[in-house]
Amino acid sequence: MNGGSTNPSRMSYLLLKAQDEAARGALGLLRSRREALARELFAIADQALVTRDALEGTIRRATWALAVSLGLEGRSDVESAAFASRREIPVSFSEQSFWGVRYQEARWHGIVRSADSRGYFFPGVPGSTHAAAREFEKALEAVLRVVAVETRFRKIGAEIAKATRRINVLNEVILPDLRARMRAILLSLEEREREDIFRMKRFKGRRGDRK
Repeated sequence: MNGGSTNPSRMSYLLLKAQDEAARGALGLLRSRREALARELFAIADQALVTRDALEGTIRRATWALAVSLGLEGRSDVESAAFASRREIPVSFSEQSFWGVRYQEARWHGIVRSADSRGYFFPGVPGSTHAAAREFEKALEAVLRVVAVETRFRKIGAEIAKATRRINVLNEVILPDLRARMRAILLSLEEREREDIFRMKRFKGRRGDRK
């Protein structure tokens, strides 16, 4: 907002004053928005820790269940059951917004299935394979929760950084420049007023001398 030389008039001063008020208003809004986003970020950080811990535990259980199934049934039988139970993952997305931050919210249902709805011949599949399938379906749900929470966390974190940059520009560049130009105009107007008073006194003095 560096306008170079400023015409030292009262109108110029009033225009700069209006810009200063608008900039201070924008600064207040940015600070309020950043504070709200920061509160949300801290809340999401707690969720991220919980979902990440849950994912790690679920992955451990799923890996152990798979190892047991492979040990008892062999790779070919486990792979055959896995092939028969393939499907599209029922996940949908909807756009959400928080203080202007847009993000995609994932929704899903029916990821963890009952043993008789996985597509393979139910009586021919042992319990260890059912258990492994169930644990990996739970792990998939846990992955989706982590992705949803951490995506939102990154989006809001990036928006906080952007708001901070804008606040810094207003505080360190725009507002100081406006106020410096306003001070320069005031000094010029005061100097002009002193000169006008001096000329008026001199004019009155000359008229008095003529009389």
